[in-house]
Amino acid sequence: MNTFSRREFLRFGVLSAAGIVATGYTGTLAGCASSCPDVIAPPTHRRRVLADLHVHPMMNTWLRRTPLAVSNPLLADIAENVFNTTGMTWKTCFEAGIDVLCAAHFNVFDEWLSMPTDPNPEAPANTLRMIELLEEELTKPENAAYAKLARNRIELREILSHRKGDPRYRIAVIHALEGGHALGGRIESLDQFAKRGVALITLTHFFNKGIASAPNAYPFFPDAGSRWPAQGLSEFGASVIRKMEELGIVVDVTHSTSTAINEILCVSTKPVITTHASARTLGDHPYSLYDEQIQEIAKRGGIVGIILYPYILSNFRGEEAAKEHGSLRDVVRTIRYTYKICGTHKHIGIGSDFSGYIVGPRDMKCLGEIDKLRRMLLDEFDQDEQIVEDMMANNVIGFLNDYWRSGQV
Repeated sequence: MNTFSRREFLRFGVLSAAGIVATGYTGTLAGCASSCPDVIAPPTHRRRVLADLHVHPMMNTWLRRTPLAVSNPLLADIAENVFNTTGMTWKTCFEAGIDVLCAAHFNVFDEWLSMPTDPNPEAPANTLRMIELLEEELTKPENAAYAKLARNRIELREILSHRKGDPRYRIAVIHALEGGHALGGRIESLDQFAKRGVALITLTHFFNKGIASAPNAYPFFPDAGSRWPAQGLSEFGASVIRKMEELGIVVDVTHSTSTAINEILCVSTKPVITTHASARTLGDHPYSLYDEQIQEIAKRGGIVGIILYPYILSNFRGEEAAKEHGSLRDVVRTIRYTYKICGTHKHIGIGSDFSGYIVGPRDMKCLGEIDKLRRMLLDEFDQDEQIVEDMMANNVIGFLNDYWRSGQV
């Protein structure tokens, strides 16, 4: 298929959006509805439903606050309704009985518009504003009825102590950062984020910002001739890992190249995770992890979170084919394979990446419909409720209780 360079893609995207605005686009914007028609409330006796390692509840809310979107609000409408085909609301997640949401903070302008290598010195301040925006949202009465911020593992345990059906039940929301570019190239930024209770940080994202090399996560970013995959982890990146471990922030290797992952595993002394991953044996993409890397993460006591993004999980001929045919079956197949190569279910989790501008499974577009995945996993694992509950929630909750140390009072 035809591919663009990363710079060409960005230029194309900006010009396309400008063209839409210039032509006065007012047509119906087709995207993910804010309601979930297939939400299934769990029985009150069911202890756990989902601890999602990676979800974006605030991405479009933040986008609407940026100067570009304030000047051109239609751009945010287009982004949310055309490109963001998966969704979630606090209410529908609450109704579905979801336990934990790791809210990934990602500012596209800090990463993409300062590309390709220089971190934006304003990124830490921008990220703190994103953290504050989420906290403000959760204090609003219409949201506080459904979700509550957990700033540390003690607060997490308290929130999760209330069963479904108890009027005190709330979803526990945890701060996470997607991309070490949020540090702005300064290791001392980690101290600020640790104080705010950031539980985990994905070291790199779409571009190498001086911490670790990043693979291509999209089909239109070619690898041919790229120098990124061979770079691996930088000296600064190694220092970041050591500081994160000191502060009790969990290291997330998602979006790192294979070279970088191997070097991260050499430097780290504590368990690491991959929050929204895939297996390269099933989905042969630069983004995906080799079997040996999955096994090593599990061997060290980490968690392999499976993304709900069929294109990455399988070998479709392109994104359009994945959109048409990709389903939760791709997710279940990847979970089964991860179980097989690890020899246990105890290191498997879910990182949906919903509301993160991915093309989700055709049979699940809203996180509130997570019971669809649970039922399919029950069929796959001989109706073993304990195994399924562990993979969907307990493993992640146990890991956070054991290794999350930031935000302590």
